[in-house]
Amino acid sequence: MLKSDIKKLEKLANIELTEEEEKVIEKDLSNLLEYMSQLDEINVDNVEEMYSPISNELKTVVHKDDPVLFENTEKIKNEFPEIKNDLLKIPSIHG
Repeated sequence: MLKSDIKKLEKLANIELTEEEEKVIEKDLSNLLEYMSQLDEINVDNVEEMYSPISNELKTVVHKDDPVLFENTEKIKNEFPEIKNDLLKIPSIHG
């Protein structure tokens, strides 16, 4: 894998890598690509093509999604630590 490839991935991922991180990623990706190249050696002449590992029979199973009324909302509200304007208040994820 070329250094330019690592720089392109860095830009696509919108991250900045140190020189050491670039070397680690270059090594890891090269090992991964080398491992994946082993797939080229597998004989698949007598294997039927598949576009998904899930059979079509499983894909076409459809069920109706019916809403179910939950009767015990007051119990949940009573056990929640903080309620504001009839809404359950949770800690901020933004710090």
